Amino acid sequence: MSPTFPMWPSAELSPMRSGYELLTKAVAGALRHANEGALPPFARTLGLPQSELMTARACCLPGRDAQTPIPESKYAAIVGTVPSMFSDLVAMMMARRTPEADARHVDWLARAFAAASLGRRFLWQDLGLAGRHEITALMKLYFHPLYKRNTTDLKWKRFLYLELGSQHGNQDLRPPGCASCGQFTACYLTGR
Repeated sequence: MSPTFPMWPSAELSPMRSGYELLTKAVAGALRHANEGALPPFARTLGLPQSELMTARACCLPGRDAQTPIPESKYAAIVGTVPSMFSDLVAMMMARRTPEADARHVDWLARAFAAASLGRRFLWQDLGLAGRHEITALMKLYFHPLYKRNTTDLKWKRFLYLELGSQHGNQDLRPPGCASCGQFTACYLTGR
């Protein structure tokens, strides 16, 4: 299941991981945090058809109830709550993915990023990653065109919403929860 894309230089990852291992960690982290209630309920599905979600879970959460499906009626109700902002962010990220990367796995990652961006913590925390540097490694590997556009080293959640806002003519688009974050001043008043 591993993409044929080359491994990322281990010096940029902590602990040393291939990009694919980090990708599965991020998808698993978003799914875990959704199941724990730290993300909106729809995030349990990543907005995927249930058969594709089951494949993603089996790949990213082996042995952790990966094959326990959600009853169809409940699944349909949950998927019905997917916000348009989530879908727009996934579409924007997929349009700017690294062309050589495996499209299926990158789609899972884009959905994990978009779901985690709706959380109230730092993006890396809601993805279950060790820090911002791991998001940077994932962006560089799987969304390289977006990575190159973040020339001022903005926080990734803020950057993604600025890009989405720019695409929709809303330069002030902010992720939900930013105004109540203890780091609001650091992100918005210092420009990072």
